[in-house]
Amino acid sequence: MDSMQTLFRPARPTDFDAVFRILRGAAKTMVAKGRQQWDEHYPAKADLQADFNLGIGYVIEENAEVVAYAAISFRGEPAYDVLEGHWLSDMPYAVVHRMAVLHAALGRGHARHIFSEVERLCREREVGSIRIDTNYDNVEMLSLVRHLGFIYCGKVYYQRGTTEKTERLAFEKRL
Repeated sequence: MDSMQTLFRPARPTDFDAVFRILRGAAKTMVAKGRQQWDEHYPAKADLQADFNLGIGYVIEENAEVVAYAAISFRGEPAYDVLEGHWLSDMPYAVVHRMAVLHAALGRGHARHIFSEVERLCREREVGSIRIDTNYDNVEMLSLVRHLGFIYCGKVYYQRGTTEKTERLAFEKRL
């Protein structure tokens, strides 16, 4: 990101299409690699619209192009209330969901940049913890969160469809 101009900011309605293309591109890459986290149905436009409606979507712009996205919420995550394991803290936390980087912008540190901004947002709000979950086969995210000092805390489950439950590995970092 040396000569590139980057900006982290809240997502705007005009970012919707670019963000959706980033999310769908990441989902297609996961499917192509045989990964189980995202697929042709998730994340859907409705998931992204909910992020935008709640005001929890954030983007990174690189030279005026949206190249990365994350949903960053301070409202909690209901699935985290029934963790199979133990969280590091009982304090309020930020949660990061639906993080993706434009394929052409991979390897430029955007995911790390998002996490550093999440830490900044936490400090501004006096929130002392960040939680995230990911799939067992999302090797890039697993490597990143471990490198950034997140600690494995257990498993959470999400309802997908009417019968299927999906398991995710849950991590927390105290600030």
